[in-house]
Amino acid sequence: MLVDDEPLALENVYETVPWQDYGFEVVARATNGKMALGLFERQRPHIVITDISMSPMDGLELGRRIREIGPKTRLIFLTAYRDFDYARQALDLKATHYLLKHEISRNRLLEQLLKLREDVELEQAEERQQTRGLWRALFAGKLDERSGSREADRLIPSAASLLYFELNPSLNLEGRRVSDRIEDPAVWDAVANEAVREEAGVKELLLLETEESGCAAIVQLSAPNSLLIVQYTLQKISLALQRVLQDRALKAPKIMIAATLERGNTRRQYEKIRHLYAYSFYLPERAVFLLEQALDSYEKEPAVGEACKGAPETAEAEALADWRQSLNDITASKAIDALLSAVRQTGQTLIKAGYGSLELRLGSDAGQIADALYRLVEEKAYAERQRSQYSRWVLKAMEYVRERYADPELSLETVAEQLQISAVHLRTTFRKETGQSLLDYTTEYRIEVAKRLLLKEELKIYEVSEKVGYRTSQYFSQVFKKATGLHPKDYVRREAGR
Repeated sequence: MLVDDEPLALENVYETVPWQDYGFEVVARATNGKMALGLFERQRPHIVITDISMSPMDGLELGRRIREIGPKTRLIFLTAYRDFDYARQALDLKATHYLLKHEISRNRLLEQLLKLREDVELEQAEERQQTRGLWRALFAGKLDERSGSREADRLIPSAASLLYFELNPSLNLEGRRVSDRIEDPAVWDAVANEAVREEAGVKELLLLETEESGCAAIVQLSAPNSLLIVQYTLQKISLALQRVLQDRALKAPKIMIAATLERGNTRRQYEKIRHLYAYSFYLPERAVFLLEQALDSYEKEPAVGEACKGAPETAEAEALADWRQSLNDITASKAIDALLSAVRQTGQTLIKAGYGSLELRLGSDAGQIADALYRLVEEKAYAERQRSQYSRWVLKAMEYVRERYADPELSLETVAEQLQISAVHLRTTFRKETGQSLLDYTTEYRIEVAKRLLLKEELKIYEVSEKVGYRTSQYFSQVFKKATGLHPKDYVRREAGR
């Protein structure tokens, strides 16, 4: 804000600096102290540049009143007088700078302003980080949000709506959602600023990552006069967030909107949002949806009953077909808890039997998750049917390979040594019963694991090669192409296009 009772002097200061070129905005100009005080109360600028000699309220009195309202406001005093008493009073008010009017130049004023901007931005970043900590504490139930609590009143002075999303989320074999993270809070600040650049009705937008790896956007609007308008504004902000995140080479997330007109139980609402975000597995890419939509689907969800049970204990084809139909019913009805329960129960069975790991990502789409889960169960059933055909030494060798396939030193000799039988006997017995060598079986198993890793975990080829027991990605690619007819990159492209 610029203040001077001489219009020409006021215009001179305004014209001295190309404000927008350096990231500043002049939000107000005033020709007397009383007018300036009223404008300050409404606009709350970070920096005030004011003349000292004004009437009836001079610049020093204005500075004192501003300090009472906004103690962190930066003050720059201008005067035409070389008066030490003016300088002393300005310093008493912790003025950022004291300039003589006839000495003002673009470079001198700009130098001071850029220093101030750096101080303001650093201070704001620290305050936002503290606020993020309070919000995380509130979401985790560690902060009392009842009215009257100092922290809660500071955090939620008025109604705050929530947006919730996860970056590239997927369901793992444990039945838990996992997603990517952006650890740098400066990135979130930049995303928030860009997303609301054209939304004049947004009073505040704070983005933060929650302790559960989700992302929350706390939105406070200037005049939330109707729920419909709030929802409409939040939808525009959500679309802007998707666009900004995608511009930063991130996948545009599906965003859930929880709109409100009054201060309520934020902690309980967050818990509901966090759980019901699993509904996004049933929605298309870049979906923006209301909490009420997910809640409506959740409340209409049919009794879980048999649908949420894990995979059948028997490996019979008929039992597998029935279970496949159960999975289809779950995805068709958009049943949130049934899907999560099916994955958890089946995952426990698979992991216990040595098929898959807790970290294995099944996918980010309900149909994709059901297919991946069924394939794992089908593999287990196939292996169990095979198991009844083989001797205990062959079965033990297969089990050892499944457990140690990531070891590049794995060989017929190491397996035979572990089983305490001769390598010759194991080689002969294994080929006789399975029709293939132990090396071929190991390669086949490694390639099947590699396929899942390439599709589900989005790892680089050299990372996948290490995880399945190959020392170099070049050799792994050769083996993979020989087994599948495709280079790993071509395999991923083909599967992604299906």
